[in-house]
Amino acid sequence: MAIFFPDVASFQAGVSFSGVPIAMVKATEGTGYTNPDYGPAKIRAKDAGAFFCAYHFLQEGNGAAQADHAFSVAGSTPLMLDVETETLSGVTSTPSVTDVVAFVSQYRALGGVINLLYLPRWYWADLGSPSLAPLIELGLLLVSSDYTSYSDSGPGWDSYGGMTPVIWQYTDNATLNGVAGVDFNAYRGTVADFESQVTTGAPAGTEPTLQEGDTEAAVETLQTRLNVWGATLAVDGDFGPDTLAAVKAFQAGHALSVDGIVGPLTWAALNESPGGPQPYPAPASVAAGSVSLSITWAAVEVSGKAVESYTVQAVGLNGQVYATETPAANSVVLSGLVRGWTYNILVSANGGPVAPQQASIKVTL
Repeated sequence: MAIFFPDVASFQAGVSFSGVPIAMVKATEGTGYTNPDYGPAKIRAKDAGAFFCAYHFLQEGNGAAQADHAFSVAGSTPLMLDVETETLSGVTSTPSVTDVVAFVSQYRALGGVINLLYLPRWYWADLGSPSLAPLIELGLLLVSSDYTSYSDSGPGWDSYGGMTPVIWQYTDNATLNGVAGVDFNAYRGTVADFESQVTTGAPAGTEPTLQEGDTEAAVETLQTRLNVWGATLAVDGDFGPDTLAAVKAFQAGHALSVDGIVGPLTWAALNESPGGPQPYPAPASVAAGSVSLSITWAAVEVSGKAVESYTVQAVGLNGQVYATETPAANSVVLSGLVRGWTYNILVSANGGPVAPQQASIKVTL
């Protein structure tokens, strides 16, 4: 199931959000611009019962300073980062992956909530199709754009750069409550799922992205895993300088971005075994199934009369008797023997005045 929602800027000032589950509104751009309709739009979204998100349009360079500005406007509102080229007054801005990392790191350090990244495939290709591993490590969720007819299996859901979109902006020309030229997006899930992902950054059941200053149960898990890899941290749930140093050392030793941020790639490496893939453990015990052995021998007669019974034994090479039968006839089935073992089968006639002679045969089952 997909839900559909708009993202708007000052071009659509005053638009009503009636009938949409989510309203995403441009808050800021660069280090100084604030959308004059941002505050009023937030009120309109609340009145319409729409979940509200903001976005910042990233310019090239000064990522940390832009984060300061965006946080001063958006505060605790979940933020999406819009990354694409723009030309203003003859100057073209081409923000890079490095700019994204600088912005997100600073924004989160300020206490801001940012987990969505609008980075269209076409702009990623313009950048030279770089690895997006640093953004994956930050736990960012990809928003794509591909202006085609929407379907649940359409091209806007295709992966690139190692990331798979969670939101697809499928048109820039929808009409919302009488306002034309509106971007519309699709999210495959419920509004509750969307709220969870944009506020926490990951589906339920996955490890959260951690960085210096965090204090939570997941930090204890992190410290425990680092200790498995040779660190000597106190498992106290405090992501302080010692934990930061251990994280950076681990990242350096595993060819990861050495940024001290514990995202999906660092978690994946931490959750491996230090010795590499480990063999399956040996079974706690081994038991061989028993087999039966049919034995026959020549009947014994004394003074023309058949003896009344025989003793038949299966004796192991260690001298232990593993099976004994006393049949009346000259055949018997010995049970409880083990396949692969070797036995001496001993047969003797019963009833004589002294110990009888024995016939024997060695059998390997």
